[in-house]
Amino acid sequence: MADFQANIRPFAELDRAGRTRRLRRLAEAALTDYAVPVARLTPLAHGQNTAFRVDGADGHRYVLRVQRPDGPGVAQVRAEMAWLATLRRETGLVVPQPVPTRARDLVTVVADPAVPEPRTCVLCHWVEGRFVDERLSAPQLYAVGEFTARLHLHGSRMNGLDRRRVDDLTEFGRTQVDGFSATVVERAVAAAGGDERIRRAVARVRAVRAELGFGSDVFGLVHGDLHQENYLLHRGRVHAIDFDDCGYGHYAYDLAVACAALAHLPHREELKEALLDGYRSVRPAAATTDPGVLAAFAGLRRVQQRLR
Repeated sequence: MADFQANIRPFAELDRAGRTRRLRRLAEAALTDYAVPVARLTPLAHGQNTAFRVDGADGHRYVLRVQRPDGPGVAQVRAEMAWLATLRRETGLVVPQPVPTRARDLVTVVADPAVPEPRTCVLCHWVEGRFVDERLSAPQLYAVGEFTARLHLHGSRMNGLDRRRVDDLTEFGRTQVDGFSATVVERAVAAAGGDERIRRAVARVRAVRAELGFGSDVFGLVHGDLHQENYLLHRGRVHAIDFDDCGYGHYAYDLAVACAALAHLPHREELKEALLDGYRSVRPAAATTDPGVLAAFAGLRRVQQRLR
């Protein structure tokens, strides 16, 4: 083992292709924990995590996700999978369906000598559909709004899962009792080169959160990253994937993310209104869809992305 480790290039020095090759071996090891006959393993687009399409010899398709080492821990990933399993069982929403291991766990942790840390892995059934961006239509965004509202209705009942807050300003903020404390904000402003706009954005969203409160009508478990690359369209229905960022937050945060992701489209205002109309058709809560509320959370999202 020591000789092997001494003769391989450090993982951190590899390019994306090299890391994916190493993680493929780890993924193959992870799949032995599942009762799935594997015919082919294909790398998918590499994001924060690394995913592989699994074509089963049984004719079914799956996605194996290899978790990034600095992301949610084992307990938090297990909580994510628990929500997905409950959504599949209790609603008609199409989200990834976790596959349990032979030991009936929803996660497996695998180590490989060529990868520096053990990795948490999950296996889910493939979600059908196609991604749409430039050709998004108002009826499609109406359906996305309906889907989001139904997701939030379910999330309002999912208390006690081990998931983070989606609105924490920074990773440091997550370690503090108040993720918007003066210390957190000062560090964020310093990290952004002294940009005072961060302080103003935090002040706006702090005021909005205080006005909304934290009741189950406005706050609960949300997707946390709901944009065009994380929802698919299939036969007139919306399917959602990638719940890796799910956590507790105001429902308006999810809507703000979805609206902001439309900003590059020429018909964005029509699409945004369709999204909000679809949401209000299920949850006619004016506070969640108020333009000022959405603008405040959109500002927070921009700050979060800048500080990542």
